[in-house]
Amino acid sequence: MSFAEILALLQYPPIMRGALVLLAAGTFFPLIGVFVIRLNLITLRFAVMHSALLGAAIGLAAGLSPLPVMMVVNVLLVLGIAVLGKKVGPNLGHITTFFMVLTIGLAFAVLYRFNVPANDSLGLLWGNVFALTRFDAFVTIGFALCIMVLVLVLFPKLTAVLYDRELAFTAGVPSGLIHTGILFAVGLTITLTMGLIGALLLDAVLILPALIAGVTSRSLRGLFVQAMAFGFLISVVGFVFAIGVDIPASSGVTIVGALVLGFVSLVSHIQRRHA
Repeated sequence: MSFAEILALLQYPPIMRGALVLLAAGTFFPLIGVFVIRLNLITLRFAVMHSALLGAAIGLAAGLSPLPVMMVVNVLLVLGIAVLGKKVGPNLGHITTFFMVLTIGLAFAVLYRFNVPANDSLGLLWGNVFALTRFDAFVTIGFALCIMVLVLVLFPKLTAVLYDRELAFTAGVPSGLIHTGILFAVGLTITLTMGLIGALLLDAVLILPALIAGVTSRSLRGLFVQAMAFGFLISVVGFVFAIGVDIPASSGVTIVGALVLGFVSLVSHIQRRHA
């Protein structure tokens, strides 16, 4: 498919909506990915993904819209992790692992017990940016812009917490409150990504740009800026690639993101060897 044909396809509202949502998510969701990487919240990411699947299973079994139920379940999950984390401190990973295993077990139990069709549950994994409604698009783009505004406004405090939570607290920064807010932001972002554009795109728009920026950046500010830049690049190129070869947009973006990460890592490795 030629580039002119791809541009012509953007005249169709579902494709234009999907492109805009993918662009917004790919550009601003990597900001949350920076927190996941720097605060070592990978286990939390899996726990929230499994919890979102549990919420979706409950919603589908009850005949409700999955996204609101996913939101409620994940808010309760993150709240529980935050409260228990204050009591156990260093064992936060054990708590998130417990919830990660428990929620996925409950999710599949609900899917089996209430005979939820496999296509409905697997739809959460594949996603379809071209099936988004206008309201879905407004919610995703609005949430993405809120992330950017909050990072800009709270950047000095966020920098302090990312550097050292205890040191930030002694300097008068409410590090506990900010850390809890980061946990909620991670949870809501993962829920929106899974509920609206699919779990397959989760790593492509959340984690991969932050990982790539971690290889190329030399400062925390640069980490945030480059994560957004790489997220934008991966989203645009992945979207065009997917349309051009006729594969799902989620697959195209994920493939491009993985290739960019591999290329940047290889170049960095070669440079270190020469140095």
